[in-house]
Amino acid sequence: MNTIVAKPASPSLENLRSLLIIRSIALLGQIGVLCYVLYSSRTTEDLWGMTASLAVLGLFTMATFWRSHQAWPVSDGEFLAQLLIDVGAWTVLMYFTGGANNPFISYYIVPLVISAAVLPWRHTWLVAVASLAAYSLLLYYYRPFPLFTPHAHMGHDSNANVHILGMWFNFLFSAGLITYFVVRMAAQLRQQEARAVAQREDQLRNDQIMAVASLAAGTAHELGTPMSTMTVLLDEMLADDELSGQAREDCELLQAQLQLCRNTLTDLTRTAELKTTTQSQPLPVDAFVAHSVERWAVRRPNIQYQTRILVAGKAPQIPFDPTLAQAFENLLNNAADAGSERVEVSLSWDARNASIEVRDWGEGISPDLLEDIGKPIIRTSRNGLGIGLLLSHATVERYGGRVELRNAEDTGAIATLTLPLLEAGRE
Repeated sequence: MNTIVAKPASPSLENLRSLLIIRSIALLGQIGVLCYVLYSSRTTEDLWGMTASLAVLGLFTMATFWRSHQAWPVSDGEFLAQLLIDVGAWTVLMYFTGGANNPFISYYIVPLVISAAVLPWRHTWLVAVASLAAYSLLLYYYRPFPLFTPHAHMGHDSNANVHILGMWFNFLFSAGLITYFVVRMAAQLRQQEARAVAQREDQLRNDQIMAVASLAAGTAHELGTPMSTMTVLLDEMLADDELSGQAREDCELLQAQLQLCRNTLTDLTRTAELKTTTQSQPLPVDAFVAHSVERWAVRRPNIQYQTRILVAGKAPQIPFDPTLAQAFENLLNNAADAGSERVEVSLSWDARNASIEVRDWGEGISPDLLEDIGKPIIRTSRNGLGIGLLLSHATVERYGGRVELRNAEDTGAIATLTLPLLEAGRE
């Protein structure tokens, strides 16, 4: 039996549906006014404009309800258009029902508050200007409505005019406060939420890194015994004078690879003893690249590689420790695991940063995987993209650098490692 899990609606779509509910409530209120006028006066005189306005807005609301159940994403521009349509439709409705004399004129504040809560500042200013302009026009241009403008048939009352003008100033004051302060408060809440999400992701990533570090330490300890045994056996085999030439070459190759593994475990143990990044040593960036690539090439003898320095002159220095070299080698391993037979490394720098690009000619990176790179959870749909990149990101960020991945224009992928340079004269 298959279980169908409903996909949660996006926040922008939920905001649109909430706006439609608010609009429907306002429509029901105006329909109630229309029914009351029909019941009390028992005439349809001067009601056709109001009826047509309610009908058009009701049809548009139903069409938008249908749109809200489609798969189309709701952009800020569309949401802004919905609010401006609300302002325009309400203006037409107010025109046929007494203009600024209608007590429902204060509904203009609702689209403004919604815009301040969910839209950028510039969009909120558009809604504020549109609402204020509509309110101002309705002070002078409107159709008298007996229920709300009884003085229209008896001459203008100065007290009523002062009251209406006071309502307009109150709306102007409220619109200014909402547009300025509510927008700022909403932006601060969104920033606070974004920081909380980033902190949760950092905590999750740190937990995963600690788990990997514990596993690596245990593995390094357990590998010591079998590696010592293999070293002794290889020494005994090489000491045998009857060993054939091909077998001796194989044993010497195994001995070299085994020594490389022992050196790696030694570096791992030494790195674990470093307590802070301040124990790093200055190293020219070109030497860092050359040593790391040569070390990596020993483990990847079937991969052709090329190193290019794109800037002339003496190379600047970067803070170095073995974890940084491991982060760079992870990028090289990813390039080799992508199915590429060759890897190209390009080095450049400016006054502040050094940039190291690792180019491969493999299968590239899928767009959905690119979105997850650097996050605490990575889908490993390509060989080599997973915990290695997670560790690379964490290591480079400790030094104020960053790792960026993108697909090349023709084929393959490009990984860019950006590292800050040491300040001149500082070691």
